[in-house]
Formats: sequence, C-alpha cells, structure tokens
Amino acid sequence: MKRRIVAILTAVALIVPATGIFTFAADADQGSVSGGWTESGGYYIDGVPGMTDTYTSGIPVVPGLKVASTLSGVPSPTPDKHTGKRLKRMNSAELVESAALGETVWYYKRHYTTARMELIDGTVKTTSGRRWNVNATRAESPYYLPAWYENTEARTYWGS
Repeated sequence: MKRRIVAILTAVALIVPATGIFTFAADADQGSVSGGWTESGGYYIDGVPGMTDTYTSGIPVVPGLKVASTLSGVPSPTPDKHTGKRLKRMNSAELVESAALGETVWYYKRHYTTARMELIDGTVKTTSGRRWNVNATRAESPYYLPAWYENTEARTYWGS
C-alpha cells in the first residue's frame, strides 16, 4: 500500500509542474512592476528589487529584460522586450509634428503599454492611454505640434 501511495505521489509531482497548473501562483508572486523609455534617459525598470539600473541604446544591462519565459505559461518578471521611439511627420503647413510609439512583448502576462508626448517637466501633451493585452501591446500617441518655446520628449511606459 505504501509503495502504491509513493508511486502516485511521484507521478503527481512529475506531472503537475509540466502542466502549468502553478502559472497563476507564479504570476501573483511577481507583484507590480513598471518601466519604460525616455528620449533623454533611455530604458529603465522600477519596482523590481535589484533591477533599478537604466540601460542605454535599447540594449538592457538589466538581466531580466530580454529573458524569455522559462516555462510554458509562466511569465518572466519583466517584459521580454520593450521598445520606444519618436515618430515624426510633416503637416500641411510644413511643420514637424511628433508622436511617441511604444511596443512591449511580455509572454503569458496581461500588461499595458502607454505612449506619450510630454514636456521635459513631465506635463502630458498627448497620450495613447493604457493599451492592455496579453503577450504583446502597441501604443501610439496622437501627433503633437509643439510651440516654438516648448521642449518635448517622447516617453513610453509599461506595467502590469
């Protein structure tokens, strides 16, 4: 009888992790993290102990940013990829307008991406709002034509 119980428990111990039953528990333990990109400061992560470094040129120095999920159905603690950039176009008056574009890939995780055109003091001029989804999100702010005296910056944000 004891051998049978041990055999059943061993089988359960081997099968349960492979099925992803613990996906939700792993997701709940991660807490809330956020980060993003700014033209002046580059990429950054907030809310993850030990991951407060910034990275430049789109190449993260934070180990978790580009690490894909290790088990099927289990998200990594930070996005697998986040990119931000400024878009430019010329309007009918031949003046340059700008918008922010953010894209985030975070497998198996419900998350958002926000894109904003802001003044350098943080005043929001245009925003995409939070774009929520699982696995991948894309956010583009409306185009903005700054006054001659305004110093604008494209900024993108992600979170869960």
